[in-house]
Amino acid sequence: MKIEDEELLQKLKHLSKYGKSLQERRRSHALLLSHEGYATQEIARVLQITQRSIFLWLKDFKERGIASLKPRRGRGRKTKLSPQKDKEVVKKHIERYPNQPKKAYALTLEEIGIDISYDTFKRFLKKHCT
Repeated sequence: MKIEDEELLQKLKHLSKYGKSLQERRRSHALLLSHEGYATQEIARVLQITQRSIFLWLKDFKERGIASLKPRRGRGRKTKLSPQKDKEVVKKHIERYPNQPKKAYALTLEEIGIDISYDTFKRFLKKHCT
């Protein structure tokens, strides 16, 4: 795939080195390799991904442009404990039982009505309640 716009090529070169995410860097690198005349099979081997991924990246780039390089919102696993909704409940139980975190964990699960591991509870505490 040839890219005619010189400014776009410079942007892709910059993103392939300094892009915020690995996805952004890899996709821009794939586009540059395609521009230089590499076959999708060669690009897939260099980046150690499937050829189908390369085809999808190229198609997405043609449709959406430079915005296709950034990760889309809403991808990945969703959190079970919400900092906005559940923080006060967790805090209430931890303040009530500061030396009994497992009791606070059990009461929190009971009140919120979800099933999470104790490790998840501890990570939530560390991140949102300290």
